[in-house]
Amino acid sequence: MNRSPVIAIVSCQKKLNGYLIQAVNEFYINAVTDFGGIPVLLPAALNKDALGTLCEQFDGFLFPGSHSNVAPHRYQATHDEDYTDEGRDELALQLICTAIEQRIPALGICRGFQEMNVALGGSLHPHVRHVGYNDHRENPSEDFAVKYGPAHPIHVEHGGLFSDWLGEQNTFSVNTLHNQGINQLAPGLRVEGCAPDGLIEAFSLPEHPYFVGVQWHPEWQAKHNQFSQFLFRHFIMASSQRNGAKRSGQRSDR
Repeated sequence: MNRSPVIAIVSCQKKLNGYLIQAVNEFYINAVTDFGGIPVLLPAALNKDALGTLCEQFDGFLFPGSHSNVAPHRYQATHDEDYTDEGRDELALQLICTAIEQRIPALGICRGFQEMNVALGGSLHPHVRHVGYNDHRENPSEDFAVKYGPAHPIHVEHGGLFSDWLGEQNTFSVNTLHNQGINQLAPGLRVEGCAPDGLIEAFSLPEHPYFVGVQWHPEWQAKHNQFSQFLFRHFIMASSQRNGAKRSGQRSDR
């Protein structure tokens, strides 16, 4: 009997009452469980040997958003960043390469989207509003319904994964809670959608079972948003297929 797919979620370093902790926003955990996955949180302290052993147990990777930014030196930039998380960078960039090498399904959201681009050789704008794009920063409201509410449409690129999901529909609305964005798109990635100002907001990796990054936050009330349902259902489906293939291989070895 097949079990639910195990989804590894990369954690972030936070400060709480003077302590350093590893944490993940529950929105991501809830989205994984709501669509049938089993979430497992990964701390940055994991070393390469531990990762090599653990990756055999995972069916998918989720790279969530964060208030920290990818360290500039990771993409050969020299500007200063107020809030970085080098431990998360190290873990996430290793796992993204593993996801590609081992064809493990992966979903990147906001910071995770940016990490995917950096891991494959792309670069970032530290402030998209300073280089001709609109201001994509989050609404300062404390009301999550406002903060995560629709902010702009995404224009879907014809012939990609998203257009397959949506059929004749070529736009949908998303929230916006980011300051950084794509500068140079990494080689091999395919643009799936852009904001009205031309900023790349979604990409995929062709020929991979599921390697998708989005700049917005689909985890917010994912069960009630049509496109969030597409993203998470296909992610969990691909992860389930990997799980089934692993189990079939284990049975054939007996």
